[in-house]
Order: sequence, then structure tokens, then C-alpha cells
Amino acid sequence: MQKEVKEAIDAGIELRSEVLSGLTRYQRVQLLELLFQDFFVDQHRLLQKWASLTGQTAQIDTGYIAQFVASIITGIPGQGFRGKGDDLVDGSEVKSAANISGVDTPRWNHNMGTAAADEKNRQQGKKTNSEKYLEAPLLFYLLADRITSTEDDAPPETRIRAWCVDVQADIAWRSLVERYNYEKSGGTYNLQLHPPVGYNDNLVTNTTFNLDFSDVLVFDYRIALKTDGTDDHYWNVELPQKLIPISGRTKIVETVNRAKQKKTHTAPEDLVADIAVLPDHFPVILDAEVEDKLDEVSEKEGVQLGIE
Repeated sequence: MQKEVKEAIDAGIELRSEVLSGLTRYQRVQLLELLFQDFFVDQHRLLQKWASLTGQTAQIDTGYIAQFVASIITGIPGQGFRGKGDDLVDGSEVKSAANISGVDTPRWNHNMGTAAADEKNRQQGKKTNSEKYLEAPLLFYLLADRITSTEDDAPPETRIRAWCVDVQADIAWRSLVERYNYEKSGGTYNLQLHPPVGYNDNLVTNTTFNLDFSDVLVFDYRIALKTDGTDDHYWNVELPQKLIPISGRTKIVETVNRAKQKKTHTAPEDLVADIAVLPDHFPVILDAEVEDKLDEVSEKEGVQLGIE
């Protein structure tokens, strides 16, 4: 990297740190509400428009969104335009998972490296992946999922939750990482934490052992998209007045007993975009004969998916 480019990036990081750390709680709340509106309402509807034509998924990639949220809440910026590296400039990590317009069960993935890779790094005097995780200041987790609305016959609500772990002080979280790395063998390298998708709890499950994230929950934000094009939004758990230093800690849970639920809380209309709307979105490419066929197919899809 050229010296001038590095200096420009460093100056940008310094200025962003100043701006972000100076935000009031009110400003953080306003920024988050605007961000959620941009991505989970406006962009989602835009993607659905193009999904109706192409048949591709309208799922939103929450990876970078989670980093935006983490920077707004913690006051710590990213690394400018440096590409791969730490998610936040202080070395903190950000993990995201989403189950909106998707059918797969999302996970928070942690690349801990294989046992062989760990040994090679030690021989070369390098840090292992797990050591890097254990040296991070914070682990910020974001989950976007769907839950049943509290109102009868209303569409599922989009729920956005975040948790933040103080890596240096959280004994349970560190114990999970240390035990996973002690027990791993062969090609095992990915510590997968299963977030509480669709559940009204903060239990994070794993084959090693489970963690209760209740005391490190940062916020719980809900968005209800209405059929008339409007939306309601509210804070189910409000953003704290002050996040850092993080006072809460995760707790080890031996067993998790939950009521049986559907595998996904994604709305059917997200999976198969209604092709009957094509003439409205793309009037220049469709004639009347095609429109009649679209209506017929749309009706059949609605019957099969239970969409009225």
C-alpha cells in the first residue's frame, strides 16, 4: 500500500472514531432506525421487485450491515478500505446471521483453524486463529429473523437482535473456545454457534456446550411490513444508555429444552416472489397475453404456498 493511501485511510479512521464515539444515545437510535429502514424495508422491497422477474432470492446479506451496526453502537469504526482483516479497527470481530427470504438455518461461524494448522503456526512462531479470537476486545453478534406477529392474521415480523461479548472478561465464552480447540481433530476447524432463530430466548447452542446470551443482549428491534406498503417498527428491547464497558456475561447451559417449532419463520411470499406483479414493475417487456398467463400461474403458486 502506498504511503499516501495509508495516511489517507488512517486519517479517515481517526476522524470516524471521533465522530462515532461522540454520538449520543439518541443519535445512535436514530441512525439505527434509518439503517434498518434502508436495508430491511426499502432494500428488501427493491430486491423483491427484481426477484419477481428473475426468480432469484431476495435475501439480504447481513454481513456488512452487522458491521455498520457494530460501529454505530460501539463507536469503533472499521478499517476503511483495507479489505480483509479485523471487522473493527480495535481488533473486535463481528458475526451475522439472517433467516429472511432464505430457507437455510443460519449459523455464526468461527474459523478456528485445524489442529494441524495450529501446530504449523506455533512452529513458525505465529498466533493460531483461536488465539486471535481470544485476544479480540469484543465479539459482536447480529441476528435477523422472522417471528409470528402478535396481531391475528398479520404477516411475520422482522426481528433484529444484537449481543456483545466482552472477550477478555467472559469466562463462559472463553471456555467454549478453549474446549472446542482442545477437542477438535482432523479437518475440524469451524466453531458453529447456532443463534436462537425464531425463538423468544437468548440461548445459543453448540455441540461442545450451550451459552445463555441473555445478559449480553444489546437490543431487540421489530419491523412489521404491511400489505398496503406501510410498516410499523418498535424497540422491543431498547438500546442501553451506555454499552461499554460491557457488564453482562454469557452463562453455560448444559441442556436446552424448547417447544417444537417450524424450521423456518420465513414468509412463503419471500421464497417465491409473486410473478403477477411483473406488469407493474416492468411494463415495457410484457404484453396482455403474457399478463393473463402470469395471473394464472400466480394464483396456482398462492394456493400451493398458502398465500391469499
